[in-house]
Amino acid sequence: MLHGFDPLSEGEAKMEWEVFEDCDCPGIDSVAQADTTDIDTLKKACETQLKRKGIDVGVFCVDKGRAYFKQASREEALANKKVKKGSTMYVLADPNANSDKRVLKAVKDEGMPTYKNPFVHGNLFLLLTIEFPANLSTETQGAIRKLLPPPLHKPSISEKDDGVEVHFTTDIDPILSHNANKVNMQGGNEAYDDDDDEGGGRGFPGSQQVQCNQQ
Repeated sequence: MLHGFDPLSEGEAKMEWEVFEDCDCPGIDSVAQADTTDIDTLKKACETQLKRKGIDVGVFCVDKGRAYFKQASREEALANKKVKKGSTMYVLADPNANSDKRVLKAVKDEGMPTYKNPFVHGNLFLLLTIEFPANLSTETQGAIRKLLPPPLHKPSISEKDDGVEVHFTTDIDPILSHNANKVNMQGGNEAYDDDDDEGGGRGFPGSQQVQCNQQ
C-alpha cells in the first residue's frame, strides 16, 4: 500500500495535528478540559473518550498546565486563531494535505452499482500484492519467460474483437471517491453487500476492490 496508507483499515484512524506555538482560539467555547499537559494523553482523549461521547474535537489548546478541548472545524479554528504567549494550539491537520500519497489505480465507473440507482456505478479499485523471489537463475528466467504472455506493448487481443470490452486504469483518491458517492448513497447502503466467503472484503460505498497475489 502506498506510503503505509490502508484505505480498507477497520481500526480507528489516528488523528494528525498541526501545532501552533503562542496561539489560542478564544472565540470558540471549550467543551471539555483536562488538568494535564501530556500531549499523547490529550490526543488519545480526542480519539477515544471524547469521540465516544459524540464530541468531535477539532482543536485543543494547552495553557498554564491545563488543556481546553474545542469542537470546531479546522477552518473555524484557524479563523479564530489569536496570538497568546505561552499557549500552544493543536489543530486537526488538513485531511487532504497528503492526498497524493493515497492515490490508487482504479477503473473509473466500473465498481459496484449504488443503492436504488443501478445505472450509477462507483470506481473499481485494484489492490495488487506481488511477491518476487529473492533471486532467479538464468535457466529459470528463460523457462518463466516461455510461460508468460506476450509483453504488454504487444497485445494479443484487439478492442475490435467481438466480446472484448476495453477499460483503462487511472489514478483516483479512494477517499474522494467515497465522498463523491455519498450523494448516490442517500437512499441507503450498497446494492450488494460484500461476501467475505467469496473473496469480498471491506469496501467503500459504490466502489469495488480487486486483490491479486502473484507467487
